[in-house]
Amino acid sequence: MSAKEMFEKLGYEIDEQNNKEILYKMKWEISTTYYVSFDLEHKWLECFITSDSPFEPSKSYTIDIDLLQAINKQVEELGWNER
Repeated sequence: MSAKEMFEKLGYEIDEQNNKEILYKMKWEISTTYYVSFDLEHKWLECFITSDSPFEPSKSYTIDIDLLQAINKQVEELGWNER
């Protein structure tokens, strides 16, 4: 199973994909969106939550083992684990 398929199984979809970034998002409830962002230039990743409310800043979130496996698969597909 590909990383994209693993993310889709968890409810994420690709929001942005270009030569600088892969961004997966999952809309949760009415105003909350979860993101997993892969910065292809710097080989960084970030997991964060945003809200439609202007009073709630973006914040990081805890991941479960299924999301960790999808992230690890994406890292593998990008070749980031090769030295």
